[in-house]
Amino acid sequence: MDGVTRIGVSLEPDLLREFDASIAKKGYVSRSEAIRDLVRDSLAENEWKNDDEWMVGTVVMIYDHTMSSVGEKLTDIQHAHGHMVKTSVHVHLDHDRCMEILICEGPLGELKTFANEVTSIKGVLRGRLTMAAPSTGNLHHIGHRH
Repeated sequence: MDGVTRIGVSLEPDLLREFDASIAKKGYVSRSEAIRDLVRDSLAENEWKNDDEWMVGTVVMIYDHTMSSVGEKLTDIQHAHGHMVKTSVHVHLDHDRCMEILICEGPLGELKTFANEVTSIKGVLRGRLTMAAPSTGNLHHIGHRH
């Protein structure tokens, strides 16, 4: 493999057995592939510490649409943060519950505040923010905002 440096890793036998079992369940074909993903994930988590970092991500929510005006409040907040919300997907799960997925971009601090605002609305049963930096290079944002 060009551009790859080999390293050695020492693990206790029990930890290695657990690791091998875990990566087999996930479908990795090699330990190296799994370790590369773990390193990437660890580096990505560090990006979550800089509130000024430009990020892309999703806010996924499950909510009870029968509760007083929850849908209206979610729509109002999305319009108020239209510069961050790029698109949304709405799914009817059953008679009472809906799932809303918001695809967002912006400075991490603003995205965290926005996610906390929408997931704390009365009637939102579950909510989760998932983020990633769009690039490790000099890309400051995606889309066509300049």
